Amino acid sequence: MIGVLVKLNIKEGSEKDFEENMLKLVEATNANEPGVFYYGLLKTDDPQTYQMIEIYKDAESHANHSQTEHFKTLGGALAPFLAGAPEITVHEEIK
Repeated sequence: MIGVLVKLNIKEGSEKDFEENMLKLVEATNANEPGVFYYGLLKTDDPQTYQMIEIYKDAESHANHSQTEHFKTLGGALAPFLAGAPEITVHEEIK
C-alpha cells in the first residue's frame, strides 16, 4: 500500500472555487480508480492551506493516477488557485 500526503497552499480569496474544483477531482478519482482506497481533501487551521490524503493499493495504482483523463483535466484546472507548488510526500506501508 502507498500513502501520499499533499500540502496545498491556496491564493487568498480562492478557497471556495478551489474546494469546488478539487472536490470534482476527488469524486472522479474515487469513482473511476479501483486502485484508490482513499482520496480526500482536508482543511487545516490555516484557511489557505489544505491537505490531500491519498491511499493507493500499490505503486502501479499511484503511478496510474496522474495519467488518468480526469486528473489531467480536473487537476490542471486547479493551477489558478495555487499559491505555489504542492508539497508531496510518498510513503510505503510497513509490513
